[in-house]
Amino acid sequence: MEKKERTTEAGYLYGLTHPSDPSLYKVGKTTRHPEDRLAEHNNRYEEYTGKIVKETGQKWELKTYISVPDTYWAEAVFWGATGLADIPYRRGIEVERMDWKCVFAALEAVKKAGVRPLPRSLDDYVYVYRVWMNKRLKGRGIRLLGHIRSKYGKSNFRCDDGHEWRTVPNKVAEGEGCPQCGFGKRTPEEIKRAIIVGVLCLLVDPNKPGWIKIGLTYGSLEQAWDKNLWGDWQVHRYRHVEEPGLAESLNWESLGYPQPNSEAINIDLSAAEELFCTMHYRLESEIAMVEKAKDISTA
Repeated sequence: MEKKERTTEAGYLYGLTHPSDPSLYKVGKTTRHPEDRLAEHNNRYEEYTGKIVKETGQKWELKTYISVPDTYWAEAVFWGATGLADIPYRRGIEVERMDWKCVFAALEAVKKAGVRPLPRSLDDYVYVYRVWMNKRLKGRGIRLLGHIRSKYGKSNFRCDDGHEWRTVPNKVAEGEGCPQCGFGKRTPEEIKRAIIVGVLCLLVDPNKPGWIKIGLTYGSLEQAWDKNLWGDWQVHRYRHVEEPGLAESLNWESLGYPQPNSEAINIDLSAAEELFCTMHYRLESEIAMVEKAKDISTA
């Protein structure tokens, strides 16, 4: 997949004042010259700034502007420095009463800000929870917003009808839909059928001490026994895994084999048990590594 570069737009951050109220500022970003944006604000009467012009009969004036390497980041830094960080997202209006001292200090912060930093890497388990959740949301018209740090904490979701809500992730994972329209609701049985789960087994044969096998089945253990899937080999340890193919490959890799092997291998049982028990952490690390790479490629 072609790697996407992080998008930044160089341009200007500008501040307009209005003669009707010297403390009223319109602060915005643009990739064109601020004089062009000034003309638009004074002539587009359907927009908030234009309505002020129409109501007062007075036009906005260009107070100041600075060139910036990253317009979106500059705007976020500006409003964060004023203590009014919610303003740019309030009905899309970036007009507020402020004193010049506040505006000047925020502009100085923007000059030092440069471009936005790369996102901080999250803990591996956060990425694993994201994969876990997305598997259960597939085909349901529900999207996870942000991250999950606990299955039983609170996270944000949005349905395809545009409703957003905050709830316990595990409830949605078990089939709960949008509380407003019911979008994406499923039964626990439907959720289970949609997820590919395997059982990875550490197999031993009482007649062959010192030898082991690794078995993988996509059904239940009972089904594997009914089918006599592994003959005389017995299940010594087992784990249910949602990434069965990856889990099998990682387990064989830890045993020194580049790919899964159907043959028995000679290894101390305690060593095989230890590798099998720590497989969960290797699997978590591998999943997180793949997810981190996706985040970097789309940053």
